[in-house]
Amino acid sequence: MNRIIEALKRAPWIRGSKPEPGLLEAADASERRKNPRWALDVPVYVYGHEPGAEPLHEEAHTLNVCANGALLLLSIPVQKGQTLLLTNELTEEEQHCRVIFLGAQHSRTVEAGIAFAGDYPEFWQTHRPTDGKPAA
Repeated sequence: MNRIIEALKRAPWIRGSKPEPGLLEAADASERRKNPRWALDVPVYVYGHEPGAEPLHEEAHTLNVCANGALLLLSIPVQKGQTLLLTNELTEEEQHCRVIFLGAQHSRTVEAGIAFAGDYPEFWQTHRPTDGKPAA
């Protein structure tokens, strides 16, 4: 699949023409996310530990979720690649995850994208929104 996308990206310049509007954006978007995200506020406990540092924990909330992870708003310091333990406050389900993205930093918080080892939509104990619109 990656070879096809790379070929699509190069093809217009090889032929000397402009790419078709929206073609590259659609190809790039499909590569970034394998599951759609849904805007959902789920209270979670976040536990972590860095080598040589004190354990950390926080009550946090999701900004949006998907079958294989979520976007969290955290006030504890985390690093990309760090392993965390997430506990769904409502169901007390636990799931190990890894920080894969650090986004916008606010005055005391940071957006952190986390991923489970695989798809685990049951962790969120919810159904997709009925309007069928994924989160941005």
